[in-house]
Amino acid sequence: MKEDRLPLFELNEEVYIEPTAASPGFHAKVVGLKAKSFLILECPLGQSGVNQIRAGDSIWVRCFENAVFRFKSKVLRILKEPAALMFMEYPASIEEINLRTSERKKIFIRGSFLDLQEKGGRRQWEGYILDISDSGCLMWGDFVHLVDKDILLSFTIPWTGEKIQAKARVVRCEVTDKGIRSGLKFIDVDPETHKRLMGFISTLREDELSKIVVNGAPT
Repeated sequence: MKEDRLPLFELNEEVYIEPTAASPGFHAKVVGLKAKSFLILECPLGQSGVNQIRAGDSIWVRCFENAVFRFKSKVLRILKEPAALMFMEYPASIEEINLRTSERKKIFIRGSFLDLQEKGGRRQWEGYILDISDSGCLMWGDFVHLVDKDILLSFTIPWTGEKIQAKARVVRCEVTDKGIRSGLKFIDVDPETHKRLMGFISTLREDELSKIVVNGAPT
């Protein structure tokens, strides 16, 4: 949901630079700002992915000091001396990223998704679904970052063998020490797929979860 209000940033507030196709995500802090003009973030050169970002890149920044939101911003300049700093455009608008409209149920089953917008041959990734609802799900794995892209999610219900495919949009992504977590929002789901999806979700009781949770599942 787009918001008219702008965030009030504070010095030393932590933000998260979401991954891009060329760079993993990383955490940074706000070390300076000029409202309606620019933000100055620390540029932790020791973190993986920082060196792949260049001036002129447009990247997503996620904030969670007072409320969880994100905004897309252009990198204005990157300095390495006398301190490693990254100058970003101050956001003109923000976007809430809490897109859950119904309760998620925890699960741990294998799934895959296909990039529907890839040119010159579509790529497919394997991962695991960590939770699911009728509006979306959370996936975990070591796949390439695909925020804002449309994908085709596929998975098989373990106790029936029924296969479900649903179109979704990758709305957020975060790199953790256990892999990449991507939030998916279902879109353009036809009535028959929605019915089968709801039937699957309705079976997710504690006794069913015990059949499919895999040892070593991320928390």
